[in-house]
This record gives sequence, C-alpha cells and structure tokens, in this order.
Amino acid sequence: MARLLLTTDRQISGLKPADKVYEIGIGGSPGLGVRVFPTGLRQFEFRYVAANGTRRRLCLGAYPDLSLAEARSKVAGLRIAVVDGGDPVAEKAAARERARTGETLDELAEAYWQAATMGLHGGRRRPKREVTLSNERQMWRNHIQPRLGARPFTELRRADIKVFMRTLVTESGLAAASVASIGSVLHAVLGFAVLEERIEANPALGLARPLALTSRERMFDDAALKTLWNAASEASVRRAPGEKTAGIHARLEPEMGLAIQLLMLTLTRRNEVAGARKTEFDRTAKIWTIPSERAKAKHQHVVPLGTDALEVLEVAWTLDPGSPYLFPSARSPGQHLDPHAITRAFARTCARRKLAVGSPHDVRRSGATALTGRYGVSRFVVGLVLGHTPNEGAAVTSVYDRHTYVPEKRAALELWANHLVRPGNAITAPSALPDPVAGTHVDEAKARALALCQKGELHEAVLSICMDLSRHPDTASSHLTILGKVGLERAAAGSRPQVEDWISGFR
Repeated sequence: MARLLLTTDRQISGLKPADKVYEIGIGGSPGLGVRVFPTGLRQFEFRYVAANGTRRRLCLGAYPDLSLAEARSKVAGLRIAVVDGGDPVAEKAAARERARTGETLDELAEAYWQAATMGLHGGRRRPKREVTLSNERQMWRNHIQPRLGARPFTELRRADIKVFMRTLVTESGLAAASVASIGSVLHAVLGFAVLEERIEANPALGLARPLALTSRERMFDDAALKTLWNAASEASVRRAPGEKTAGIHARLEPEMGLAIQLLMLTLTRRNEVAGARKTEFDRTAKIWTIPSERAKAKHQHVVPLGTDALEVLEVAWTLDPGSPYLFPSARSPGQHLDPHAITRAFARTCARRKLAVGSPHDVRRSGATALTGRYGVSRFVVGLVLGHTPNEGAAVTSVYDRHTYVPEKRAALELWANHLVRPGNAITAPSALPDPVAGTHVDEAKARALALCQKGELHEAVLSICMDLSRHPDTASSHLTILGKVGLERAAAGSRPQVEDWISGFR
C-alpha cells in the first residue's frame, strides 16, 4: 500500500489530532514531514542523516505560522548543506552554546561572573560574594583584558597562557602572590568553558602560578603598633575649622581612623570592618555578630567587644546617624567604606610615620603571635578570635565547634587591647584566660557527654566529648579522629548503650 504523502496546505490544515503523536511526509520534498501532536499542534520537521551517520530531526516551525511553500524552501537549502557535509542540528546547538558563553575571552568572563552569582560556575558550587566578583573584575580589566580579552577563547593554547603569565612576571612588577591571583582568575574562567563543554581541557592548568609563593611573615613590633594606633586615634577626632591639612598636617579622615581602631582592637578583617552594619552590633551584650555571608570563612563570627572597642563604636555611630553602615563612605553616598581604602590608609600612615609598609592583615598576624607567644593563649582560641574555621583536634568536632566560646575570646581580646592601648599595664599571666578543660578534663568531658546521652542526643554526645578532648594538649588528634568516627557510627545506629560504653572507655 502506497504511503500517504501531503502535497497541499489544505491537506495539512485538515489533519486531526490523535491520542499519540503521528507523522506524515510531504510529497516532493525528501526528509520533510509534519508531526501532529495530541494538543493539535502541527509542526514541520526535517529528517536527515549527518555525515557521521547520526540520524537527525530538525524542527522548522509550526503550521500555519510556517506555510508549506516556506517549509519546502527551507528544506531545499538545508538538503544542499547536508550534501556538502553540514549538520544543521549540530550547528544550531553550537549557536546556542555560543550565545550562552560568547566567543571571545571577555564574553566568556561575563558569562562566568553571571553564573558565579548563583554558584553555577563550577568550583565549590557556591555563589561568590559581590566583593570577590568585584576584585576579579578589577584584576581582569587591569591585566587580562588588554592582552587576551579580544581573543577567541576556543583558540587559546597552553603556549599562549604561558607567554601571558611570564610577561606578567617580567613586565608588571607584581609580587608572586598578585601574579598567582590573576592566574587563578584566568584559570577559573577557562575552567568554566570546560564545564560548559566549549573546550575539552583548561589550557591554564598548571600555569596559573609561575612563581613560588612565600608565606607572609610581616608583623608590626610594639613600637610600630603604638604608632599606628596613635595615628588612628588622632584621625578619629574631627578637624577643627581652618585646620591645616597639607604636608606634615595630613592625616586620615575620622571614618578611616575609627575603622582602623576597631580593626586593630578586634583583629577582624578589613572587609568585615568596612562593611559593618549597625544591626550587627548589640551594644548591651557587648557583641558584634558578623553574619556568614560577610565572613570569609562562610560561618557566623561572634566578636566580643571590650571597653575600648565600645568607645570606638559610640563615636562611629554618630558619623552618619541615618546610614545603615557603621562606616559610611564619604565619596559614595549610601555605600560603606571601601575595604581597599583601609589598605591604602595603612600604606600612607606607614610612609608618613617612617615605618616599613604593612597591611591590615599584618595586624591580625601580629595580634595572633602576641596572644600565643606572650600570653599563652591556645592556638584554638586564637583561631576563633580571628574567625578561622576550627581545624585543631579531631575532624569530627568541626560541626560542634560552632559554639562561639565568647568568654574565651573576650578574655583574649582584653589581653590584646591592653597590649595595644596600654602596653605598660598589659596582663601577662596565662591564667587570665579560662581553661574550659582544666583539671580532670576527661572526667568532665565524659560527664557532659553522658548527660547528653540521657537526653537521647547521641550525635551531640559524641561530638561534645570529641570537641572537649581535642582542645587539650595531651590529646593526639589522629587517635581522636579514629575514635570519633567509631562513636558517630554507633550514634547513627541509634544504640544508646553502645554510645555510653564508647564514652565510658575514654581515659
């Protein structure tokens, strides 16, 4: 029986929908057919076999928006392209890919940053913070865009990346860490092209860090810290009318002076200080809570505020009563202080006061070193003061270590404030810090864990004892990690007697 073929628009318009999709060919146009859907949709499609043997189906459009004559004309051109080795379906898919990621490296970078705002850029698959994206864009504009931005990224080869990175080293005068940061951005953008299947491999792999990095060791001694503190204190007082501002009279603005004072007293990061919102401060409880979205470690950071910090806070609060920010920007209304401006202020102050150039991060390093070396504060507590993710002791304690340890951190920051502001009156006895696992620490830790077992909180009991013991210097972290995994397995099984036996076995 001859197969029914359609030849007129009237025949196509008369096609009725069925329970399932069906297809009828068009006479005189090999490969052209009409698919009829249960919804009544009639759609022209072109079937062909690509040069690699793959069977393809290309949608041309719906009838009657696309007439039979127009469909025949389209297919005539497509059939010639297929005979010449073309693949219209593959070309259409490639066009969609090009529209999503662009063709040049600059266009790819824009697509990468858009994806990064939602965490779809690869890597850790978490949205990047606005300040991170801003820094990446700045590095791109200053260093990558002038040399590589207009290049088609699919044509970039490892040799091109190698030449670019070496030129960056020899001509820019940048430090090894800065070169590595620029290389990391380029590597991430090209990695996005791999993720989107636009290129097979990342040509920047292994080339983003051409120079060995050295650990940053710059620290301020006591005299330099006192000089920086005095400069910030002087700047925190508003200028008198007619006061000279040039030459030897130059000093920081009050917003900057107060910001540096708070940064030095709390050992927080420049971004955390610059973007501080007034709603983050509880002046009654003497607490500053930095939310996870603003903290570098991506977890909430609770900062106790001592007397000196509260005094700075009271003055800063009056800078702009209507601003939601503690340190509003003098140049950009409605915005907060630029974090980079704090770094530049440190550099200017060091130059004016004849100090070796340092940065805000050097204050954190100096404070951490003083607390551990001079005052006997444990590295664990210092890490919490700095807002680091707890990583000492057993790995299984990391979840439970979200406990803020406010008393320990407050005591440490009081020691640091005395060292910074009143060096002659600084407390030197290590006993000034409470030791949460002093005395019979194992028995106390077991008692706390068993009490949690009595409440049926088995996982919390395991994490509690691991957390307590990991902070004691006599505990071997590797041994505790192994034991902790066993305890968590028993807790997961829901066996309270087994968990209690496991806890009782500690000694």
